[in-house]
Amino acid sequence: MDAKDLIATFPLRLPDVLGDAITCLAGAEIEAGRLDTARALLEGLVVADHAAPAAWALLSRTHRRLGQPLAARFCAEVASRLAPDDPEVRLARAEAQLAVPGERAEGKRALAPLAGEGAVGTRARALLAALGE
Repeated sequence: MDAKDLIATFPLRLPDVLGDAITCLAGAEIEAGRLDTARALLEGLVVADHAAPAAWALLSRTHRRLGQPLAARFCAEVASRLAPDDPEVRLARAEAQLAVPGERAEGKRALAPLAGEGAVGTRARALLAALGE
């Protein structure tokens, strides 16, 4: 059995409560401006639980705030493939697209349907207003 077969046999998953706690802690680190700490927490989380869309979306936002648009775009795409209908994930993907010159128009289009989605809608509307939409 090679490593690939071994990984497929024993998929890595953390208990949801632990993943949620780490994601929450990373969010607090972002709010406090400790982006490197948040990135380290989230990178560890996605290694330990590669199927955690909320962690990938938050890691995308962290990379974007660190001025790393391609890393942000990659993480947003992973999150989007894991949870394509999740409003938070869709917002993270749209924000990441806005930072990539060739994808800016697509990012703007992705924001409009999010405008009515609660807290996500507030952020989407603010972005659309800032973009003159």
